[in-house]
Amino acid sequence: MAKIAQQHVVRPRDLEILAALDRTQLTALQLLKLSRTFVEPIGSERMVRERLQALCDAGWVRWAQYATTSQGAAPKYYFLSPTGYAIIYGPDVAAPPKRSFARLPITLHRHSRALAEFVVHTVVAAHVGGIVLENYYRENSLRLAIDGESLTPDAAFELRTPDKRQWNFVVEVDCGTERVESALDADSWNRKIRLYDRLLDLNYPHRFRVLVVCTAGPDRLAHILRAANKLLRNPLRALLYGVSLDDYLAQPDPLRAACFRDHAERPVALVR
Repeated sequence: MAKIAQQHVVRPRDLEILAALDRTQLTALQLLKLSRTFVEPIGSERMVRERLQALCDAGWVRWAQYATTSQGAAPKYYFLSPTGYAIIYGPDVAAPPKRSFARLPITLHRHSRALAEFVVHTVVAAHVGGIVLENYYRENSLRLAIDGESLTPDAAFELRTPDKRQWNFVVEVDCGTERVESALDADSWNRKIRLYDRLLDLNYPHRFRVLVVCTAGPDRLAHILRAANKLLRNPLRALLYGVSLDDYLAQPDPLRAACFRDHAERPVALVR
């Protein structure tokens, strides 16, 4: 164990917590669920909160509160500080932009919570199913350049099964705020579908699928998939796989269950 300051020691579980927060902001309940993948899972939400508080006191982790429309206290979410990042990667590794260590604007709260729910459920499912999840890119850390334009997916990762098969995915969480079909909106789904379709032509960086994780209901998801069906230049190849976040979270094995739908609205699984 390496000393960081006179009164603080980095424990193996602390490194696992810091690595988890490097993927995405997490609430205590989300971290408790994710701890199933730790060498020693954490036993209770109280224990999670106590350890997170200790890491906050040490200056390795920060916290803020999500906005809420329900009664009761708004849940806290936790994220890395620059010191926490340096503990994981070392002091000589260039840190990400300062906004990575700042509290979220309230306009991003719903999106952040949905992305964290998806990421946690995916990491746990991979661990339980003996699937390796690696080469993970957190939100805004991957920039995909296509024909003078660019895309910054909400996440990206690879899955590898024990028989060495590999699948590559980028993630787009949809909370119903973007236009689907618009030639004018720079953030419309029309634009995303067009650019991802072109990127697939280039096999960049490998063949991949775009996972559309929708929080805004089945009609919204169907609208996005219909747009993809209309815009894809080769309707025989798969590009977008869509799923309702609630449906995804309800699956005990969401990676192998056919809970996604492709652009033709056929059921598909991520790993087969």
